[in-house]
Amino acid sequence: MPTETFLNLPIEKKNKLIMAIKREFARVPYDKVSINKIVQDADISRGSFYMYFNDKEDMLKFILSNYYHELIATIKKSSKENKGDLFDVFRDIFRFTADFGMEEDNIAFCINIFTSDKVHNCIIAALISKDMKDKPFNWISPYIDTSNLNINCDEDLYNIIEILIAVTQKAVIEVFLHIDNKDKVLENYEKKIKILKGGMVKR
Repeated sequence: MPTETFLNLPIEKKNKLIMAIKREFARVPYDKVSINKIVQDADISRGSFYMYFNDKEDMLKFILSNYYHELIATIKKSSKENKGDLFDVFRDIFRFTADFGMEEDNIAFCINIFTSDKVHNCIIAALISKDMKDKPFNWISPYIDTSNLNINCDEDLYNIIEILIAVTQKAVIEVFLHIDNKDKVLENYEKKIKILKGGMVKR
């Protein structure tokens, strides 16, 4: 996250840098983001940039901080409304992320952000606090009712969550790569969630 030096900048200078960062993330995929272009656009020195952020990943985490906060709020709200149903919570995570990216000012930015595996890993890392390293899904597991899940231990729950993350991530990528077919992507995602929830073997 940004340094105190950045947080103490005058609001106008801070906003100018934030907008420059967002424009660069919207311009190119994450791997091609240029700090040189950001500092030129924001009219600051490269040295000043490193007084504000440690690196590109640090900068990304800050830019996505609002997304993190809203995501956790979405999880909590969905858990309450759906009585902790893990699959319904993931449905709402997917819808929230898709809607977030469909906002006019976010489309190009989100296409480049959410279609990157590196960014996905960065998002997950940002959701895990330092005291959660041994329980990496504590950003969601406390809000899940496990009583109706076929699990015997925490590892079983984490494996289910990993599968749902993978399916949801793929659907998010499809939404941003095929915006015109958003409804079809949503429909296909719902089918996959139903299959996972119901199981794949006849009983």
